[in-house]
Amino acid sequence: MESFAALGTWISENESLLSGLAAMIVVAGVVLSPFGGGLRRLRARFGGDAARGWGEAAGADDGTRESGPLTLQDLTEPISDSIQFADCDGVRIAYVERGDGPIDLVVTPGMVSHLHITYHLPPIRDTMDALAGIGRTICFDKRGQGLSDPTLETPGVEERSKDILGVMDAAGVEKAVLMGVSEGGPPSIQFAYDHPERVRGLILVGSTATWVQRTDFPIGIPEHQLDKLPRGWSRGTLRSLFFPSISADVIDDDTLRAVANLMATPDSIRQIVEMFKATDVRPLLPAIQVPTLVVHFAGDLAVPIRMGRALAEGFPNAEFFEAKGVDHSDLTQSPEALERIRTFCEDVTRA
Repeated sequence: MESFAALGTWISENESLLSGLAAMIVVAGVVLSPFGGGLRRLRARFGGDAARGWGEAAGADDGTRESGPLTLQDLTEPISDSIQFADCDGVRIAYVERGDGPIDLVVTPGMVSHLHITYHLPPIRDTMDALAGIGRTICFDKRGQGLSDPTLETPGVEERSKDILGVMDAAGVEKAVLMGVSEGGPPSIQFAYDHPERVRGLILVGSTATWVQRTDFPIGIPEHQLDKLPRGWSRGTLRSLFFPSISADVIDDDTLRAVANLMATPDSIRQIVEMFKATDVRPLLPAIQVPTLVVHFAGDLAVPIRMGRALAEGFPNAEFFEAKGVDHSDLTQSPEALERIRTFCEDVTRA
């Protein structure tokens, strides 16, 4: 465990180097899974049961699935949860609920979502199951994605904020803890700014207020790196960037590539990249007074931890929690982060 802690510290201190290496590998079009697999094996060696990848625990919703690689049929099977729809400006937004209790937690997903597919992906499935143990957890497909109505263009943060409002109204949630994961962070920030009376607390996981490197934000992601995302997505070469916890023994490269192309086309990823370039909610941060918790993995290669720290510093009074590990958003890889999220939700709900 001391060796693993030392590794986490080294990763945190050398995040710029690691991010640059990851970007170079993506630009070169090299599949990142061997690098990610090595890190996963190292984490498994030093992290014990809590650090194991889901290849050793992957299963169907009922827990009866035999151990083995997930097939495309497994990953596209309709989930058992009841799919409900919210009407938002005439656009249907698909959402599901899990768990119950006095805490209402509304989760805005990352770059691409599809409830029937992502809820079978071990990182998302296991994270949502863990969050459902905290309280009533609601997750949705943003407009233009998954089971929600399609759109001609990728919506910006204002439209995404309306998605949150529509889902909360449809689910009968008057006031909730908002969780924005990765790209879901800026819309959650926008919602907290627009509707502070509907927000008990704000949790941001692996996220940022703005994405692109610019003069007043030199720590951002260079545009030329973002421009490589569509090709990397369609070729299925972004495993270790976005899904480092999924080993090839759980989902092989061909299946992961097929799933990626079912969820989003290269053109839709290009539109998302352009939306990334236009997103900047930094001016909103000083005005947000709701309790805020920013969670970021030390070795996150998709959104380097320096961007998470800058996000937390932009709020008047936000807590920053650094989770040990190299994941992007799989909270089950950090029991400490999950416990901090639980206590945060309980504290703001009591307050």
